[in-house]
Amino acid sequence: MREMTREIWLDRPSSRPPRGPGRAARGALLPLLLLLLAGLLAGLPMAAPATAQEAEAQAEAEAAADNGASSDGEIFFDSLSVDVINVDVYVTDKQDNPVTDLSKDDFELLEDGRPVEISNFYSIDGARDRRTALQVADLPVADAPVPERLPELQAATVPDDQLLHLIVYVDNLFITPFNRNTVMREVDRFLLEHTRPGDKVMLVTFDRSLNIRQPFTEDPRLVSRALEQQLTQRAFGEQAKTERSDLMRRIEQARTAQAALSHADFYAKSIHHDVEISLRAMSDLIGSLAGLPGRKALLLVSEGMPMTAGEDLFAMVDVRFGKASSAQLQANRYRVRRQYRQIVAKANSNRVTFYTLDASGGYTHSGVSAEQGQIDRSYSEIDFVYDSSRQEPMMVLADGTGGQATIGSANFAGALEKVAQDLTTYYSLGYSPVHAEDGRYHEIEVRVKRKGLKVRHRQGYRSRTLQTRLSDGTTAALLYGASVNPLRADVSFGRPEADGKGNYLLPVEVKIPIGEMALLPTGQVHQARMRVALAVQDRDGDTSPPSQEAFPVRVPNDKVDEAQEDYFIYTAKLMMRGGLHHVAVGVTDEIGGTSSFLRQVVQVGARR
Repeated sequence: MREMTREIWLDRPSSRPPRGPGRAARGALLPLLLLLLAGLLAGLPMAAPATAQEAEAQAEAEAAADNGASSDGEIFFDSLSVDVINVDVYVTDKQDNPVTDLSKDDFELLEDGRPVEISNFYSIDGARDRRTALQVADLPVADAPVPERLPELQAATVPDDQLLHLIVYVDNLFITPFNRNTVMREVDRFLLEHTRPGDKVMLVTFDRSLNIRQPFTEDPRLVSRALEQQLTQRAFGEQAKTERSDLMRRIEQARTAQAALSHADFYAKSIHHDVEISLRAMSDLIGSLAGLPGRKALLLVSEGMPMTAGEDLFAMVDVRFGKASSAQLQANRYRVRRQYRQIVAKANSNRVTFYTLDASGGYTHSGVSAEQGQIDRSYSEIDFVYDSSRQEPMMVLADGTGGQATIGSANFAGALEKVAQDLTTYYSLGYSPVHAEDGRYHEIEVRVKRKGLKVRHRQGYRSRTLQTRLSDGTTAALLYGASVNPLRADVSFGRPEADGKGNYLLPVEVKIPIGEMALLPTGQVHQARMRVALAVQDRDGDTSPPSQEAFPVRVPNDKVDEAQEDYFIYTAKLMMRGGLHHVAVGVTDEIGGTSSFLRQVVQVGARR
């Protein structure tokens, strides 16, 4: 029996995951993990040899096994890359009607300007492939209660890489309650009518912190109830508009350009802070979706976060005191275009498509003299700057990820019909990159050979290493319960050991069937190379980042058949505080490229 023992201390996580229903942000609690790692080959005779002849034979076998290994016994293999890149493509004609009769040969796919072979082709026509759905006439009116039972939906056979995860993201920081509620009633109807068997929907709100109001579910009734509950919740857009009007009045009354600039700068700093925390939360959410299988669509309901915070008030200073005030130069300090582009790149890498919905309907009248029933036409430029600044990011997010932006229209039902069209009528082109897993961003271009058609798709992706994919999958299992287990791994826990300081050591055992591993013959042994990741989330939603460990598995050639019924046992001890915890385990066969992701709930110490 061979053992390896190592200690790994995990650092404090740099960001927090989305929070569960109804909880405000709290101080971060670090569930410190002490991993004491030991791998055993259960039932296999790998102990010390009994005779000199056996010792010599084993030494020769180990020498052969170590051929190509490092001095500490670490074995190096060329791992198999199985990360197929799927590009979801939306094709329409000049009238924006979906085109559904294209074949694989009608497309040309390029990465970094070079053609690549389309290995996987998937086409779905929402009109032809329509499952049992609700008729609009059968839906409840906006204020009516949700029916206890919806018509049964026929199960559909959908490949794992085409499953849909839809995130409804309500930006309560940059929206007014009335506009939000108007849109959310339409979103409710949209979900009841258009979600299909296998579709999973999650409701998230941003209220100066990210909150999961309804975790992913296939039951549209649960989302409908969560939406209804949010109709009475606070939204901050009205307060922001009041503050903006007050500062506009002060700028109007200012006697000098410097005084006016100070008011504009005060406002810009406040908005810039709000935008930054919003974008960080959005980025964290998108990052957490990386390990989920299939397509991800994010429906953003907002009145728009500005591209440049306070740009409209700096424009007002220019209107009031002339271009010599240098107000626009000062405004450039609060531009966040780079952060939006980073979110687009992360969304593309994680196969997340943005659909942005401007809940304002597109109307802004902010002239100071509007209080007297008149709109000062000299301030129309300010309104234009304000609208452009808040609408541009919604277009950037949608256009950059292959989605759609609805700007300046109050026809929310029509906008959501277009979203439904995308979700149910599209092409998916898959290919295997010819380059190594380099961690770099690669541009994607899709061309259609038929003339006169419009094409939308994500513009690129970041190549993920095997370690990154394992970390992403473990995070998805931890946060969203996204479990798959082709390796037939099993996770169990021992009795927690109190350390007398309020912490516990929780023994964890991961059993991996050797028969599921890819074993390569090397000299007198067969070898596999496995990698395990562990992550923990406590009852307050605080999360440790996944910690990984790679290790070889060696089986003597004459024991390979016998080993097919045995297990490799990987053990660890997790140091954590008392309470209810989720523990996620990821296991990857680095040679075969197969991965399993599991999540278990465990109570440590007394319940509180």
